[in-house]
Amino acid sequence: MPTSVVRRLVGALLAGDQPAGDDGRALDRPGSDPGSEAEVAAQWLRRARASGIVIGLVAVTVWPVWALLDRYLEPHLAGQFLLVRALAEIPMLICLYLLWRSDLGRRRPEALTFVILAVVQLSVCWMVAQVHETESYASGLSLAIYGCGGVLAAQVRWTVALTATTWAALGAAIALSPVGIPDGDIAAIVFWLATASVVATVTHAVRHTLGSRELSTRVHLLRERERTRLLLDRLERLSLEDPLTGLANRRRWDAELAAACEVAGSGGAPIAVVVIDVDHFKQVNDRHGHAGGDAALREVARLLIRRVRSGDLVARLGGDELAVLMPGSDAERATELAEALRGAVASLVPPGFAPGELTLSLGVAAGEGLAPAELMARADERLYAAKATRNAVGAPLPRPRTADRAAPAR
Repeated sequence: MPTSVVRRLVGALLAGDQPAGDDGRALDRPGSDPGSEAEVAAQWLRRARASGIVIGLVAVTVWPVWALLDRYLEPHLAGQFLLVRALAEIPMLICLYLLWRSDLGRRRPEALTFVILAVVQLSVCWMVAQVHETESYASGLSLAIYGCGGVLAAQVRWTVALTATTWAALGAAIALSPVGIPDGDIAAIVFWLATASVVATVTHAVRHTLGSRELSTRVHLLRERERTRLLLDRLERLSLEDPLTGLANRRRWDAELAAACEVAGSGGAPIAVVVIDVDHFKQVNDRHGHAGGDAALREVARLLIRRVRSGDLVARLGGDELAVLMPGSDAERATELAEALRGAVASLVPPGFAPGELTLSLGVAAGEGLAPAELMARADERLYAAKATRNAVGAPLPRPRTADRAAPAR
């Protein structure tokens, strides 16, 4: 066997789920950060539990059926062996139940599976010491070893442990056999069991190494896919978000305004916009620096977010110009919001600002079936009118009240 192959097998035996390089050290695996390692470990536990349940079901089913072999080969011991098989079923069934239904089965599935197989091996070795057909009974020892090495999804040490347990029990059976075991039978049993031990251990080492690589790669790819999705979501959010204020940017504003106008036009529902400027913003920047101006914009943005409805959109159109899109609102509702915002901004005092230093000018436009450009033009026109005096709201003239809505006479 080439030296590199031997080193890889030794590395798999020592490192468990990590293959070794030519220098005998464990190779780095994809996704070797703690999160990936935890996910790989969790996946291995799930696989170990599933394979352990399969092994346990086969063991508790086949083990009593072997009583038919007892009646054929050793009929005078069949009753005694049946009792042993029944007693051995008890711990096997308990371990199988724990694998299936308990938290211990989810945390330590390899250990429970090992106990099931070890009970089988110990019972068979006890029978070997009692019978004359030693080869027939001892050949059954290889089945559990092959099952562990070929089916159990766990680290290689569990096959090594089961093999060591089997050899120790077999040695005790040979030494303590009351009927004596012929040397020829001992040689044949040792040969068969040695072959099974080597084949099962090598199979388990290779299978586990390949499985570890596959599982590590799969977990790594899934984590990378999730990272990519989160990155794309973040990029999409950033492409629609103003980085300074966290409000919607102009791109999102234009898209949502067009969609809202289309919905309003087809359904005859009203739509309103409020366009907002921070008064004397150039002087704010001159007096407090750009950092102070940025702080003022963030304070105003937070105020807008707190005051609007959940279905409204707040955006920064550029510079110190902000806007609120209000689908389903008429001019009266939009004017009320604009006045509330104008009054509330007086309570904003960013660090270094004097009370009342921040004021807003606002322009309101509303209507039904208006194109986005027309709606914005009306709002801008009223904003310019408000900026003539500053700290004002430019709003549409109120509609004449009908008789049933007229104010009651005092």
